[in-house]
Amino acid sequence: MNNLLKTYNFSNFEIVKGNGCYLYTSDNKKLLDFSAGVAVNSLGYNHSVIKKTLQEQLKTGITHLSGSQIHSYKTKLSQLLSKESNKGDVFFSNSGAESIEAALKIARNFGSDKNKNEIIAMTSSFHGRTIGALSLGSNKQYKSNIGPVPGKVKFCQFNDSKNLIKLINKKTLAIIIEFIQGDGGINICSKEFAKTIKEICKKKKILLIADEIQGGIGRTGKIFAYKHYGVSPDIITTAKGLGSGIPIGATIVKKNIAKKINIGFHGSTFGGGMLQTRVAYNVFKIINKIRFLNDVKTKGILLEKLLNNLHSNCHVIKDIRIKGLMAGIEFKNNKTALEVYKDTSKKGLVTTLVKGNIIRITPPLVIKPEELKKGIKIISNSLSIIKS
Repeated sequence: MNNLLKTYNFSNFEIVKGNGCYLYTSDNKKLLDFSAGVAVNSLGYNHSVIKKTLQEQLKTGITHLSGSQIHSYKTKLSQLLSKESNKGDVFFSNSGAESIEAALKIARNFGSDKNKNEIIAMTSSFHGRTIGALSLGSNKQYKSNIGPVPGKVKFCQFNDSKNLIKLINKKTLAIIIEFIQGDGGINICSKEFAKTIKEICKKKKILLIADEIQGGIGRTGKIFAYKHYGVSPDIITTAKGLGSGIPIGATIVKKNIAKKINIGFHGSTFGGGMLQTRVAYNVFKIINKIRFLNDVKTKGILLEKLLNNLHSNCHVIKDIRIKGLMAGIEFKNNKTALEVYKDTSKKGLVTTLVKGNIIRITPPLVIKPEELKKGIKIISNSLSIIKS
């Protein structure tokens, strides 16, 4: 019994601690984590650098500074994010949804004197659950019973260049895309579609907004997923893995757009606090190393091999989609997916169920090859029971 608002199907076990890629319950069960708190805990649990960073921060006596107060980690993290992305200016917030809200507001501001106010988003997209972010997401279930959502948004069929070209007009302000869709079930942008987007944005002077909230911060084997495609987004949103468990969001805005922003245009009470940015700065430095990112790629190749072997031996699996350590197992029906999801949980594996028929795998980036094998073995065992 609790007093939590029933917005989730809450787990039937209580987590008390974590270490590495494992969670431990109040009844002493050990769970291998293939979810990482929805792709948040990029460095797993009890990581030495995060522990040390938090301890050092507590020595300062500061857990909060307002958004307008300058400190070294806010400055250093903004410089690092800018350097490794589009060389833009950075606005810090608390979450992915807030980074999207900032991006949406900044884009609309940029188009306000050009009579451009339409945004093109993608089918199967997800950008957050706040009202503005919902306007950019295609899932109608998330938008039910709340009245009209704001904004002029059109939805393009993901990976359909012809459809995109048809939707463009003189009022098109921006295209927003997750190059690797998360909530949509790990749908991977094609090179051809990315090329079309790049060409259209350049020719029509349309802003490109890259949602890197789930696919960024090393998740796909590059520091940002858009870097697989040879594009340079005008606005980038990031969160989740950036803080590896400490809430932080960031919106990175190219200089020509940022210069239109005036003092007082936007703000965030908790955005860019010393604790959050200090942790995120150290997390980013760890992940943004060639050796670390190559290791993610190598483990992604192993995971793909394991999943393809699973697929070839199991008729209830419809498709496998994967990029780095971001994978989706699509089942032929919702019933089987739910059964596998529940059974693997009982067997000690934490995953995420999306769209009813897809099990999403986003383990901590520090997961070991033997732990990947162990997790897929648990899924395989569950499938063998369900098939029999």
